[in-house]
Amino acid sequence: MTLMRLEKLMPLVSLILCLAAPMQTVAETAKIIRYPRVSATADPHVDYVIELLTLAIKHSGQTFQLVPNADPMQQARAIYEMSSKSGTIDVIWTMTTDERETQLLPIRIPIDKGLIGWRISLLSANNAELFREVTSLQDLSRFSAGQELDWPDVSILRNNGLAVQISTSYEPLFTMLKGGRFNYFPRSVFEINNELNSHPKLNLTIDKYLVLHYPSALYFFVTPREPKVAEAIQVGLEEITKNGAFEKTFQKHLSATIRAANIKQRTIIELQNPLLKTDKAPFNRPELWYHPDTK
Repeated sequence: MTLMRLEKLMPLVSLILCLAAPMQTVAETAKIIRYPRVSATADPHVDYVIELLTLAIKHSGQTFQLVPNADPMQQARAIYEMSSKSGTIDVIWTMTTDERETQLLPIRIPIDKGLIGWRISLLSANNAELFREVTSLQDLSRFSAGQELDWPDVSILRNNGLAVQISTSYEPLFTMLKGGRFNYFPRSVFEINNELNSHPKLNLTIDKYLVLHYPSALYFFVTPREPKVAEAIQVGLEEITKNGAFEKTFQKHLSATIRAANIKQRTIIELQNPLLKTDKAPFNRPELWYHPDTK
């Protein structure tokens, strides 16, 4: 075979080799994004969060594969892994604070529409009328709240003059409440019903009189190791906000929870949030926030 004839055949040979090569699946080629494994008990709306994150990635123009880490991980540990140069976590969802926004890359779209700042309390059923006469922060200061050690709520409540008892982990808080170690356990509107239902033997109930409110939001945070991932998630969240997929997903997962909270019929006690002093939160975009006067 002459050299000229071989050169003419090369494009055909290249095509045959390309077609013969094994095709890689999307999962094999996609960049892996690792998130902390969370139980439905500790985070009852983990399905909503993962669905929203999956939608954002789908509309980001990038190809990623979401993978949970092997074992359940507390919040403080997940943030440490995010901050470490060789950490095992790439993205988390958590309440925003100025400190966290300095440590990590925040995606400043409140995936909960700020519901994490609307707090209703679990009570012992024997104290169901505890807040019947409470109408102010001063009234509330006579009682003690329970929270987990590494939650931002500890500082928020204490900075508003409220007593807080802490636990080093989540689950003991429910038995501590039943045992009278503290008087009330403030939980976000989207957590409290599932938490009550998952502890049927403890004789707990949901307070029907008060709701605490402070400015806050649940954000996706990305490790500083992956700025392009943060940019892609931002693009995707903005896109699903525009096309209505965000609102549709929010309503599907959380509308029944919001109705059950009956916020309009409660006394609202406003709290300051000393952990969120920046002007970077998108408060100028009302479509991103829940307010009881709207829906």
